[in-house]
Amino acid sequence: MKNSSLVCIDANLLILALLPFPHSERADALLDACRQQRMALVAPALFAFEVSSTLHRLRTLGQISPSAEESAFKHFMAIQVHLSSHPRIFPLARQLALRFHQSRPYEMAYVALAELHGCELWTANRRLVQTVGMELPFVRWIGDFAALEKNDADR
Repeated sequence: MKNSSLVCIDANLLILALLPFPHSERADALLDACRQQRMALVAPALFAFEVSSTLHRLRTLGQISPSAEESAFKHFMAIQVHLSSHPRIFPLARQLALRFHQSRPYEMAYVALAELHGCELWTANRRLVQTVGMELPFVRWIGDFAALEKNDADR
């Protein structure tokens, strides 16, 4: 049964919403659509550390300025994402990593959480979608997100 009141997002997707990268507009549109439809955002507890770590790494590598990192971090802190430490996430993530021959079970924590909640996972990790998408169609790539056109919304 699909849970349409929740959407799982990963750190890659949120980074797109915080900084200008390819598909950033789609990530913004997805978050706006969730807000408008009163859908709660959910992620595994490791999400907060991944977002913070990525912002710091981008700054350290000189890919973003210190002010861009600070601004993105403040925006991140203002976005309401329920961080879950559901006890079944990590065993299921490990099982999924084995099933799909993945070397990093932590990446599968997002897939596990979405599966446990019966909701979609939206990600900017195209490789993940290519790996699991055929068997787990609830794992969606942000490049495929199409916001409602104004004409569609009026219908």
